[in-house]
Amino acid sequence: MKQGRKFVKISATGNDFILFDNRQTIDRGDESEFYRSICRRRVSVGADGVLLLERSTEHHFSMRYFNADGSIGEMCGNGARAAAHYAYTNNIAPATMSFDVLGVVYHAKIVENGIELSMPPPVSYHLTPGVAEESALREGAYFDVGVPHYVVFVDHVDAIDVIGLGRKYRYHDSFKPRGVNVNFVEIVDKTHLKIRTYERGVEDETLACGTGTISTVMTAYLQNLVQVPACVDTRGGHLMVDFGADFKDLTLSGMARIIYSGELIDPEI
Repeated sequence: MKQGRKFVKISATGNDFILFDNRQTIDRGDESEFYRSICRRRVSVGADGVLLLERSTEHHFSMRYFNADGSIGEMCGNGARAAAHYAYTNNIAPATMSFDVLGVVYHAKIVENGIELSMPPPVSYHLTPGVAEESALREGAYFDVGVPHYVVFVDHVDAIDVIGLGRKYRYHDSFKPRGVNVNFVEIVDKTHLKIRTYERGVEDETLACGTGTISTVMTAYLQNLVQVPACVDTRGGHLMVDFGADFKDLTLSGMARIIYSGELIDPEI
């Protein structure tokens, strides 16, 4: 169906994406099985998700995001940074740009340390939801930043069973029907955290998660564990989070790079 389709592979702090320039409306956006197929690692391109960069009448572009399982995602912070990097690199948008994702407007700009994404304040949050059962987990918060996240604190994040515990809380009754991404967080010092994330839609640990990083810093800030700006170490690299009072002027910053461009020969394996 999509034989000969050109794509770009982009990494944003370890989150990798297949980006299609869909400004000519080649994809309708309902090709979920196709997206799932090409995101499979070892037998296809492989990625955490798919980005469609599309035309916008009011902004520099629109973006749609699809999880690795083919389901549509509400938002992806690192995906948005990847799309902004592609748009700037290909003269689709200037260094300071605006774009929309499912009707929500975002802003991004090219900065010295990569791409800075401006986000709206969280939709909602709830501190200490009382869900954690294991003694190694300390309650953090539930945050909805366009994507739902559950944050827990641990002493040594590298020793945590991210897959097992992540899968358990991703499907927890308290978070139905949407489910959550699960973030395991270690506080290093007042401006430095380490994070590992289990992502729904990917159903695995990813090397980074932008909205999870934002939710983590906001949770730690509310519990007086960190100050902002804060540096967050993910398995894919460093991200910076900053915000003002009431989480206004919220930004996520980090690197993104185009790894390669290619053409699909036989995506229906």
